[in-house]
Amino acid sequence: MNIETLQETPRPIRVQIVEDELIFAYDLRQNLEALGYSVTGIASSEQQAVDLAARERPDLVLMDINLGRGGDGTRAAKEVTHKLHLPVIYLTAYAGDDILQRAIEAAPYGYVLKPIQIVELNATIRAALARVDEERKTRRAERRFRLAMEAGRFGVMEFDATRQQIELEGFLGSILAQSSQSFTVSRDAFLRHIEDPDMRQSLDAMLLAGRMVQVCAAWRRDDGERIWLEIHASYFPEEDRVVGILRDVSERVEAEEHLRQAAVVFETTGDGILILDREQRVCMGNKSFERITGWRVQEVLGQRPDDFLHASRSGDRRRVAATDDQDSIQVEITCRRRDHTLFPAWEGLSPVIDRVGKLTHYVLTFCDISALRSVESRLTHVALHDALTGLGNRHQLDICLRHNIARTASRADGGFGLLFIDLDGFKNINDSLGHSVGDEMLVEIARRFRTTLRQNDVAIRMGGDEFLILLDLLRRSEDAMALCRKLLALICEPIRTSVGQTVSTTASIGIALFPEHADSADELIKAADTALYAAKAAGRNRGAVFSQGLARRAVERLQLEQGLRQAIVRGELELQWQPVIDMRDGRITGAEALLRWNHGASGRVSPERFIPLAEETGLILPIGDWVLEQACRNAADWKAQGLEPGRLAINVSAVQLQQEGYAERVGEALSRHGLSPSMLEVELTESSLQHGEAVQRALHKLRGLGVHLALDDFGTGFSSLSMLKFLPLTRLKIDRSFIRDLATDPNDMAIARTIAVMAMTLGLEVTAEGVETEIQRTILLGLNVREVQGWLYHPALPVGQFTELLSARR
Repeated sequence: MNIETLQETPRPIRVQIVEDELIFAYDLRQNLEALGYSVTGIASSEQQAVDLAARERPDLVLMDINLGRGGDGTRAAKEVTHKLHLPVIYLTAYAGDDILQRAIEAAPYGYVLKPIQIVELNATIRAALARVDEERKTRRAERRFRLAMEAGRFGVMEFDATRQQIELEGFLGSILAQSSQSFTVSRDAFLRHIEDPDMRQSLDAMLLAGRMVQVCAAWRRDDGERIWLEIHASYFPEEDRVVGILRDVSERVEAEEHLRQAAVVFETTGDGILILDREQRVCMGNKSFERITGWRVQEVLGQRPDDFLHASRSGDRRRVAATDDQDSIQVEITCRRRDHTLFPAWEGLSPVIDRVGKLTHYVLTFCDISALRSVESRLTHVALHDALTGLGNRHQLDICLRHNIARTASRADGGFGLLFIDLDGFKNINDSLGHSVGDEMLVEIARRFRTTLRQNDVAIRMGGDEFLILLDLLRRSEDAMALCRKLLALICEPIRTSVGQTVSTTASIGIALFPEHADSADELIKAADTALYAAKAAGRNRGAVFSQGLARRAVERLQLEQGLRQAIVRGELELQWQPVIDMRDGRITGAEALLRWNHGASGRVSPERFIPLAEETGLILPIGDWVLEQACRNAADWKAQGLEPGRLAINVSAVQLQQEGYAERVGEALSRHGLSPSMLEVELTESSLQHGEAVQRALHKLRGLGVHLALDDFGTGFSSLSMLKFLPLTRLKIDRSFIRDLATDPNDMAIARTIAVMAMTLGLEVTAEGVETEIQRTILLGLNVREVQGWLYHPALPVGQFTELLSARR
């Protein structure tokens, strides 16, 4: 583009005359116009001069100092110069010092004495106007300089080496924390604000040597705030000064630091980053993008991520395109590497908006979440599966039950079955062979389940030795029983353990069908559990199908269990004592404590009903502690009354003997009531001896205390007779089943005789139970059995009646 210089036609110079002598004024006007000037007007007074100048705005004013009655020309000159900024040349016949001094106060551009020489006046006018033009240029340059200073927020510094001072002016507020526009400070005081000692020394050397200064230094203000100060200065030899500019560049330095940090983050972050233009084409990318995808940034410049990065697959989440005013978007998406392998990614797309709110770029970030998804998968497996066997756990059971029930509601053939499996005697294996062997058994049985079940059947380990199996699409109990028999056969197969020992077990299985036996998940599990107890009660190693009769018995059993839990609190338990009699003289040699339960609503509950239940539920432990304490309390009362009950026996289950510290608690109870251990006899059954070393240790500890040990119901169990040799027993008790037909059944006679001889051989005492007739008494005496219990002498008596009996016999 060509730019033509505009040529302006010169206009005449406009001059205003201020003169009280009009003849002189008109003559001067004529001469000036002859020289080519344009006279804007003639004023003869001070006020006229100011008004005319304000109205006409001449290029120059010729001012007479003495205006006579019209006033003082110097005052008018001040008004015109200071307010209207017009140049003034004095015309006067006076040149005294006082007049000259007043005239100088108006800063005139000339001083011409009368009479006036027109040539001299012309030269003075031309010189004044040239000066005005230069001053106008200077003011214009200063105005532009000020605008530049304001725009850049610069301060100006001048270093005077002679006086060792630095003059500061301009925008100093952010630098000095002061509102002053100008400031003078010593060189040392200025340099003390430079925070870095090395930078301070370098700047000082530059100032003293008069070298060019270009530094950016940390500056500590008087208020303690730290800013960054940029200084540019040069030496001017004609003035022997260093002159320069300075400004606060803290925002720029911080922005640069943020950019450096952002650059480091951009290149070192583990996430892939792509910078996209408005059309979402790649402008740049980081190293992590190349590492994750295998693409080089140069290969994808100008392409859209949808063309090379995003995989389009059925089911993938679609990313919504961002608009100018849209917030960031984050989605999970499937991405494709350069080698075409796929990986899940978490991707974010953020718009970059400029200061005016216009979209300029996008920032796309993504990270490979393959490891996260793998961990989630493993965690999900852990959350839904048993750690030992790999079968499903309770959480998976809940999910599967809800799914099957929902499917049953929508399909006519959607019924399914549930098997509740409990291993028989597994606790004994754990206790005798160790938990590691027990774990091996559980793992092997779980493996057998997996190889036997159908693909859609689900095996669950509930915990311990309990399993549940959901049988898919099963409506007939006959089909469930067929699988039940198959599973029982598999469970019975011997298992070879890692320690070289072969073990085997059996199981009891309860069967329930949905929706035939239940209408909810909880009810279905409850129904299968009820059937399981029926299988156990029927002799174990078998299965049972749920029925309403079983449900009623389960309810009765539950009511019985709940009542037994409250029996101690409600005071419904009672100890009755059955005397042990020496048949030779009828003397009471002891008594056996028999537990009775007087239910508040049902009346007397048979021990045959509640004792097995107590052992099965673990209630035998608190009940056994109560029996021990009550027996010791009764014995202490009789002792205080001077009564001699003899040897007092209590019945103890295997569950109590297996409990840690049982023998110690017995000793503490005896000591607490002031009783001798020899006064107490603990009776246990033959089945107790099948519970391993824990029971044997407890028996030896009891015997070590001095407590007597009696083996109750001897001959009815399956104990090895060799155990009598190693156990610290003191008494054998012949069961009432051998006494009842003693006079008529030769077998009972033979068994009773054998027990009596065996006891005598081993040095054990013998007591016969259930003696009810004189014939039985006579036979037993003939077998050398002296002590008996039974209705021939006394039934079990409440504490009060037994106390009366002791008193009567004293």
